[in-house]
Amino acid sequence: MTTDNQIISAIDASPLNRGLSGADWLAHAGNVPVVIGDDIALFDDERDCVYQVHFLFVSRGKAAVASAKEAFRQMFEKYGAELIFGMVPDNLPHAKLFARLVGGKFIGKRDTPDGPCELFVLSNEMWSA
Repeated sequence: MTTDNQIISAIDASPLNRGLSGADWLAHAGNVPVVIGDDIALFDDERDCVYQVHFLFVSRGKAAVASAKEAFRQMFEKYGAELIFGMVPDNLPHAKLFARLVGGKFIGKRDTPDGPCELFVLSNEMWSA
């Protein structure tokens, strides 16, 4: 079983954490970590059943796709998520492909303080279809 310290360490060690503290992220009451084996999916509470997703996965390929889909299932069925979105940096084509493989729908490009990103969304309605 993954402990809070393991989640905190994974966030702190992530090269794309933008200076975020794992302890601060975990302390935010609405945030949800979903752990599948060694894979950790982080869902930032954006209010009103909307979450931003971040994947800290060890697995790759089909195993990673299966972990992401299981994390989404848990968020929609167990936590009542209505919409999950991800901002994928423009310079990560493998992450954009992954977003599509796990069910994300490309909505458009967005400029962020960390550079251009592609916005992907997955709604509960899309998931259930």
